Amino acid sequence: MLWAYIYCYQLTLDSHNRATRRTAAHYQESCVGANHKGSSLPLSTPVVVYCSKINKIVQCNDIAKTEGIEIGHGLAQAAALCPYVHVLPFNEENERHMLTQLAHRLYPLASDIVLDSHACAGGLAIRLDNLTHYYGGHEPLWKTLTQALSESDVRYHFGCAWTIEAAKVLALQKYNTYVCTRDDIKKALNACPLSLTALAPKVIESLARVGITSVQQLLDMPVQELGRRFDNNTIMYLTALRGETFPRVTLFRPLERFDNFLLLPFDVENIQHLTPFVTQQLEHLSHYLRARNLYTSNVAIYIQFREAPPMNIEIQSALPQSSVKSWLPLFTLKIENLVLPEPATAVELKCHQFEEIDTHNGDFFSDRFNDVAQKQLIGRLNAKLGDKSTFQPRAANSHQFEYMTVTEPNVPEYAYACDTAPTFTFDVPTPLTQPTQICFGPLRLNSEWWHDRPTKRDYFIAQTPQSVRLLVFKDEESRWWVQGLFC
Repeated sequence: MLWAYIYCYQLTLDSHNRATRRTAAHYQESCVGANHKGSSLPLSTPVVVYCSKINKIVQCNDIAKTEGIEIGHGLAQAAALCPYVHVLPFNEENERHMLTQLAHRLYPLASDIVLDSHACAGGLAIRLDNLTHYYGGHEPLWKTLTQALSESDVRYHFGCAWTIEAAKVLALQKYNTYVCTRDDIKKALNACPLSLTALAPKVIESLARVGITSVQQLLDMPVQELGRRFDNNTIMYLTALRGETFPRVTLFRPLERFDNFLLLPFDVENIQHLTPFVTQQLEHLSHYLRARNLYTSNVAIYIQFREAPPMNIEIQSALPQSSVKSWLPLFTLKIENLVLPEPATAVELKCHQFEEIDTHNGDFFSDRFNDVAQKQLIGRLNAKLGDKSTFQPRAANSHQFEYMTVTEPNVPEYAYACDTAPTFTFDVPTPLTQPTQICFGPLRLNSEWWHDRPTKRDYFIAQTPQSVRLLVFKDEESRWWVQGLFC
């Protein structure tokens, strides 16, 4: 076997950096020539990630390091070295969520992925030996994976070895070299200290008493000697580190829904300032849909706050879509009149309903423009005015024109239809006062027998000089009336 371990040592900080750069670019593009001051942090701000459970700094950017802050410092020590440092809270669940998003991105390229999330950082283990046949060798395989990692904008260290345990040691050592032969892997492992292994501190301490401080010395020990000194769990780990056993692991399998969580780098008070962050999430959704040949017509955006309940923004599209440029205008229209109850701290995008792209219709351009333009207009109107603001005329179960057309938003489909039914009917017929020319008719209709005032009318389709077609009728007194309008 051959496994690669991708050690993502600063996921929270990477997410913060992406959001900060995107916000700065958004302000620069939208406020050219204006004296606008956004609420985003300057790119030169020292930022650290603080874990309250262990009271230590677990991640810090390069600017914070130049100020003297190091990983492992306490919060008071970091504040003393740099009083204006920006502190981000470490959340283990959020890091696991971001690691899962990265696994979703890599899954179309490599099917055997193992998530390894622990206290202060996480990583991904990817099996490589069963993929070289499909990619044509180790070099194109690794170039494909590193290209996807580069596009995800995540900083990482990596190592390659015969098991996940050995590859993780090389990643923690920051080996960052792709090796696939057993001799090269053993040579790389020999230079690693025991402190990088997953051995318990008591085991490392007991080995240090007898002069064993490196992985090379540990691997050179006979198996019989190991069995006398350590328990079964330690023996299982050591044999996996030597490549003699392969522990069972749970492979990652993507969910059948999209769920993207983003912790904001700063509190956002204006809902319009959430646009760059939602754009980033829509890009993840677009990548997810394209990789699976899917569309969606419904997305939900949850804005989270410190004390107020989350705000749910449902966006409906009349046309299933997958691109960012299709969803972003709908979101912009949806939030025009919304106000945040308090500063937002996180944004989450969910999508649970998907539609497969229909590839059976080969005539791509047949009646496509009118249908797409109509549905896009309906989607924009719903986003601007509300989901129940648009109405679609349908034919009801009546042979009389005044009762034939219904315009309720969610009426069931009626089986009855009439070719002469107008698109819109007037509630009350209006007198015909302009010159027209008869195009069709007459069509005589009598009212139902149970009506209080039975009527008998001769209907015609008439056209005005402006080429507008009207549904007109002549009553029993030979007066002309307009009943409806054709579109």
